[in-house]
Amino acid sequence: MEVLLWIGAAQSLFSAIILLLLRKDKSLANKILTAWLCIIVFEFLTTAIDFSTGIIHLTNPFLIFNPLIYFYSKALINPGYRLKWYQLWHVLPYLFVKMGSYIWGVEFIPEDFYRIDPSTWFRVTMSVISVISFIGYSAPSLVSVHRYRINLRNEFSTINRKITLGWLLTVIVLYMSFMIIAYTLGIINIVTQIATYSQLVSFAFLLVLVYIFSFYGLLQEQIYPQSSSNKQEKYKNPRLTSDEKTRIKKMLEDYFNEDKPYLDSELTIGQVSDKLQLPRHTLTEVLSTEIGRNFYQFVNEYRVSEVKKMLVDPGYANYSIDAIGYECGFNSKSSFYSVFKKSTGMTPAQYKKSLEV
Repeated sequence: MEVLLWIGAAQSLFSAIILLLLRKDKSLANKILTAWLCIIVFEFLTTAIDFSTGIIHLTNPFLIFNPLIYFYSKALINPGYRLKWYQLWHVLPYLFVKMGSYIWGVEFIPEDFYRIDPSTWFRVTMSVISVISFIGYSAPSLVSVHRYRINLRNEFSTINRKITLGWLLTVIVLYMSFMIIAYTLGIINIVTQIATYSQLVSFAFLLVLVYIFSFYGLLQEQIYPQSSSNKQEKYKNPRLTSDEKTRIKKMLEDYFNEDKPYLDSELTIGQVSDKLQLPRHTLTEVLSTEIGRNFYQFVNEYRVSEVKKMLVDPGYANYSIDAIGYECGFNSKSSFYSVFKKSTGMTPAQYKKSLEV
């Protein structure tokens, strides 16, 4: 157990330093992750010292992981999201349990966890706080990431691993499954008075989480530009009339025909919103009701049309088919071929060959 704790402390510290030194974007999500890793260093160290002295104080490191997963998710999927100083209260449950166990000398003895003694109130309080914290943070995190993934095609013109956050959704589901099992074992402990759970399991799983977040946190790029913000909040939000929808539709189509923003492979509806000074939800509504497309479909139809033009343009005769795809805004061969075939029923090569017949 002590070896695992020292490994956890070293790995957490190493990961925090790597995030600080190697990540140049300094996004809020990375700052939150770095702060969590620093706290986990403290958690692993204090528990390791406890084991070396033989007095193991009660602790719950997941009381700090719960708000991490919540705020880390929000920082990734909400453009312009900012933390306020008063939100530091979210670390109070963890500090209460951590400091309280030392102040009142509450030790972690699994078989005596629910025994009636002067410290019972503290252990029961910690259990209640733990359940509330788990449900209060994990459930909203799961819902928000799931909704974000469902809404991807209304926000982005290119879907790739950078923005899908499949890894984060998997971690949340894995964590929730682990905690449900842990709470089930706790209930068995109450009923049978037999210890069915140990800190070794908790800290081993915590170390797994440290490794996962160290790896994916370093790879995860910022989804929205640093300057992106919820500018749509400043615009009025009236109910759109039919004439207004028609006007906005023309404005949108004129912008795409004249400025060709679809040539940018990273184009998002937020960028179009800022350019046209219209709320995102207004653009989404017009795309859905007036054009019958989501943002992803709308942009890629323009890209496919541009590819068709370039394939017959003598000026691009020396370009490979893949190069033309990149020129038209596609950021990978696979997405280019997939979108083009779905639109035309043919691969780009087949389409070009059909024109030569």
